[in-house]
Amino acid sequence: MFRHESALLFPVEVQSCDPTAASMLQEQFAGANSELKALVQYLVQSFGAKDPATRALLLNIATEEASHLEMVGTAIVQLMTYDAERRGGPNLQPNWAVTGRALQSAPSLLQKMVNLGGVGPMAVDSAGVPFSGNFINATGCITSDLASDLAAELGARRVYQQLLKNTQDPGLRRTLEFLAERESTHAVLFGEALERVKDQGVAEDIGRTLVSRRMPAVTDTADLMLRTFGAEKLPEQPLQEPIQPHEVAVQLAERYEALAPIG
Repeated sequence: MFRHESALLFPVEVQSCDPTAASMLQEQFAGANSELKALVQYLVQSFGAKDPATRALLLNIATEEASHLEMVGTAIVQLMTYDAERRGGPNLQPNWAVTGRALQSAPSLLQKMVNLGGVGPMAVDSAGVPFSGNFINATGCITSDLASDLAAELGARRVYQQLLKNTQDPGLRRTLEFLAERESTHAVLFGEALERVKDQGVAEDIGRTLVSRRMPAVTDTADLMLRTFGAEKLPEQPLQEPIQPHEVAVQLAERYEALAPIG
């Protein structure tokens, strides 16, 4: 069960009208690494999570992602409607900067946001590409899902860092900095969860066969670089050398059993 409170997780107080920034922020509203993607992905993964601790973590972070989505949507509206005297007004009418002649020469996404979105956010990214279920990674494997979640949080943090480089609005910057830091927190939590379940799912038998321990072939230059940074000698033999038949433990058994451990 979810409960909504009439307060943002963190204050959003944009101090200027910036339609371009609003359209760029659409990336974090409904893009491939957006708050909407994170919210849906973690919820979907939680339903099939067998580990109670992981399920609780996914639900807790998904709930916060809903708050982040609310913040991003609020920032987009403020950027589109801000007025120095009225702060956008109670009716959220679009600012002069995104209407009239200025709108005619604006990018198509801004035109859609005014004419179709009521100057509010839309379920599209910064290029106008619609949100898609293809953004959602949910495999049913706990290690695979958590690794995807960790990557998603780092990707979202990267986008916020890029957005920070393209705005000088102090209110918007505070919001983006807060969101970037929360993505870092989520990444740490997913990393800890992944470490706890690292031997489960598809990862439970990784490295147990000779073939799985064979390292990819590396060039002499790459090998020199590894040794320069203090890397240990690569285990086993690289894949550039033939794999002998006796190294592959093929097991013709019922239920399509996986490669059996060697030794």
